[in-house]
Amino acid sequence: MNDHTLLHLLAGTCADARIPDHADVLLLQTPTQEQLQARARRFVAQLADHGDCPHDNGGTWQQRDDHAVIYLPDGARAMVYHASGALRYVSGLAPAERPFEHEAERGVLQRLVEERAHKLNLSDWAGPNGELRFERLFRTRGQGADPAGKASATTLFRALGAWRLYAGGIPVLGAASAALRLAGDGRLDALSVQVRPANGEVLDRAAIIEPQAGARQIVAQLGALLGQHDVPGGLVESANLQFGYLDLGKRKAQRVLAPGYVARVVLRHKTVRQAYVLAVRATERAYLELPVYGDEIVAGHGRTEIARCETALR
Repeated sequence: MNDHTLLHLLAGTCADARIPDHADVLLLQTPTQEQLQARARRFVAQLADHGDCPHDNGGTWQQRDDHAVIYLPDGARAMVYHASGALRYVSGLAPAERPFEHEAERGVLQRLVEERAHKLNLSDWAGPNGELRFERLFRTRGQGADPAGKASATTLFRALGAWRLYAGGIPVLGAASAALRLAGDGRLDALSVQVRPANGEVLDRAAIIEPQAGARQIVAQLGALLGQHDVPGGLVESANLQFGYLDLGKRKAQRVLAPGYVARVVLRHKTVRQAYVLAVRATERAYLELPVYGDEIVAGHGRTEIARCETALR
């Protein structure tokens, strides 16, 4: 596989996607300290009202470098991140505490997490013109063995549902927009809401470039990271390209949601495997400075070895 083939592979993964000709560039709020505290109080109160969180009662606040923590009774805590307004609640349960009594089918577990999300009005955090759509179910399971090596039956400890925010029908890419984790007795073990406050204001309506143009930028960026003009032939294990808005993460400030293309490329050579997340704008005009995630993954050793292996594979 050469860089030309990688280009078509990336563009091909968008072939069936409904990519609009134009999309809105959305303005985001920059919450003040008071607004962040009010947001966190609302989050905790909403959980407490449904019996999923110990009552705050003016719980202890502790300011950290990039977030604030509210310490709640029974070892529970809630967090709000200064840069994004992202919220997280964690119960005081130990990881293996309160497992499920029996293994459950994925459909049953999905129904449980979706019902709890509905009960907590999780969709209220989607904001104006936003919609949370269920995306994936995860299960945490464990198994032990005695000194003789005889394994126990598999135990299901947690069920976790993940949701993706869609703004005007366009997905907001990045970490899960919302995630809800249940223990075996139905207790809420954790909840995160990574949806940035917005007021529905539109900064601009921008024309969207073709997926192939976005893929071409991705290939050039990957080649630059590898330190060579062409992406090495047989190194690509997998690659896909998505269109959407990009959330830069809960610890990064962000003023707008702008359309972009996000690629995930996995390279492998012998025992060295490295994954890259690469983002480029999907508009002619730049509205948002995009980080290059690939240069932060793994130390230079792995990337250098991959960059030098093209000759060995010929």
